[in-house]
Amino acid sequence: MTPPVILPEGDVIAGPQSPLPDLPGGESVAWPDVESTTSGDGDAPDVAVRYTVEVSGLTELGLEDEFRGLSSLWLHRGEETNLAQLGRRISEDRDLVDLLLRSIGHYGGQARISIAPGTVAQPANIVRVVAQPTNVVRVVAQPGPVYNFREITITAPPGQANNTDPAPIVSRLLPIRVGDAVEAARVQSAQDGLPIRLADAGYPFARIAPPDITIDHASRDATLAQSVDLGRRGVFGAIRIDDGVKGMDSKHVALLARFKPGDRYSNAGREDLRRALVQTGMFGAVAIKPGEGAVRDDGTQTVNLDITSEAAPMRTIALSGGFSTGQGVRAEGSWTHRNLFPPEGAFTARAVAAQREQVAQVELRKRNFGQRDRQLLATGGFSSSQQFAFAAETLGISAALARESNILWQKDWTWSIGAQALITSQRDRSVRGDPRRTFTVLALPASITWDRSDDLLNPSRGFRLTTRLSPEFTLRNQSNFNYLKAQFEATAYQPFGDSLVLAGRFHIGSIIGANRGVIAPDRRFYAGGGGSVRGYVFQGVGPRNIDNVPTGGNSLTELAVEARYRFQALGQDLGIVAFVDAGEVSSGTAPAFDRLSVGAGIGARFYTGFGPVRVDIATPVNPQAGDPRLVFYVSIGQAF
Repeated sequence: MTPPVILPEGDVIAGPQSPLPDLPGGESVAWPDVESTTSGDGDAPDVAVRYTVEVSGLTELGLEDEFRGLSSLWLHRGEETNLAQLGRRISEDRDLVDLLLRSIGHYGGQARISIAPGTVAQPANIVRVVAQPTNVVRVVAQPGPVYNFREITITAPPGQANNTDPAPIVSRLLPIRVGDAVEAARVQSAQDGLPIRLADAGYPFARIAPPDITIDHASRDATLAQSVDLGRRGVFGAIRIDDGVKGMDSKHVALLARFKPGDRYSNAGREDLRRALVQTGMFGAVAIKPGEGAVRDDGTQTVNLDITSEAAPMRTIALSGGFSTGQGVRAEGSWTHRNLFPPEGAFTARAVAAQREQVAQVELRKRNFGQRDRQLLATGGFSSSQQFAFAAETLGISAALARESNILWQKDWTWSIGAQALITSQRDRSVRGDPRRTFTVLALPASITWDRSDDLLNPSRGFRLTTRLSPEFTLRNQSNFNYLKAQFEATAYQPFGDSLVLAGRFHIGSIIGANRGVIAPDRRFYAGGGGSVRGYVFQGVGPRNIDNVPTGGNSLTELAVEARYRFQALGQDLGIVAFVDAGEVSSGTAPAFDRLSVGAGIGARFYTGFGPVRVDIATPVNPQAGDPRLVFYVSIGQAF
């Protein structure tokens, strides 16, 4: 191997227009007569050169990281190279610096590249430690003055489809103004986004010529001239979709569109429809292409939307699990066919196996039922529950019509109204010797939510307010009675910096019109558990009988506050939580606020793509007899 060459100090390039001079040291090198086997740098003298790179003048402009990512010199620094390769890299980086300077409006700058000598390495056959060569390639950027736009001209080409002057429309949509710096990157970005902005303004078929930019080095400014044929203003026309998904025809897709035929065309409306189709879960891929339609009498042109799609798998098996002290292990599984009753008619069979609960249920869900984001839901099944306060076996059916929120479109207002009919055999464990009684219940539950939080699954800012009302009619032992079950819940979220969120919750409820003792035990209010008052087991908050069995009540109060801190560690998205919960259940219809049970604890959060996994540990601050010292909760999602 030929010993490395140490280059003498001196300027190699002096400005962007200067030719690459002969590299020093080349005149003393013997050029070997061998055929090159390299594909990138061609024939080169077999002279070993090593170098490091020093860059100055780009950090202040915010360009050094970009230079290092693109620079040939930087990429191969420290490698053994030859003079021809080094020369080519210097030439490439001279042009790169000039390009980067132009990208931020500096058109009068230059790049000076010089080489400082280092130490000569010893021949390889000498057995001793030697210093490696330390040639230093210095890249110095001298940006020069910033050039600005002196004039921007937008004109229509000859033969434009209409008589509309494009200047007022394009000038408003083009994010470049007279006096702005002639930044190449910004100009390119503006040009790339102009077709989308024109489509949003109602001109989906505009023809945009490349801009003509003239740089005047004498006055250090520039002019931009551009020709734009706007075409005719577009209005939405027909929607056509392929037969990739059964039942998803043009009529049903029209329900998802937030526009009607004849409305002004916008690219945002088209994209909204595409996202709505993806949200149905019926499609693996969706593309919507606008097509030119007929010209109407008023001079506008219809824009037909042609939808091509790929169907997603329609069947899903889901499994989930959890654990909490008092309730023990819980496992849930389901099988779903999302389009068993086209279009968007889903069937789900669901089963729950837990220490204190068993459920077998079927569900029919019709999404976008007659209107976008409105769903019809019908359920039926059997459940068996063995809780501390009661034992119940229930057979029931229910139906509900609701306006739903989802991850793509979190709505300010959502609502639900429905009906529920059930027959249940229950035993009140809080009453000694209480035999099983059969209750027939007809309920008409309704709810409304005002949601101003910033995220459906993991909110960090804003609030939510929810009101629930359920008139219930009950037949027991050939006698009937009626009551109203009312609840109100408020949650609020306040960030402090980027990592800390303070969250609070208030929940109040009341049963009006019937005494606790006659109401079916599972329809009463109870508190305690992972979604209620942590630090206590499920149904562990509230009045108890002489045997320490919860009795339930006619009113409920729950309060909670927690601090959520989120951070990155070990390559994972993690969080820790500190919380204090409080709650009370009273036998009267109005909360008394005199026997609050308080719990406190800490928790961990493991943030995933489907929401946070929650692990909490809590202790009761003022426990009653029989309450455990520590309670654990494992589930998916924040506590509130």
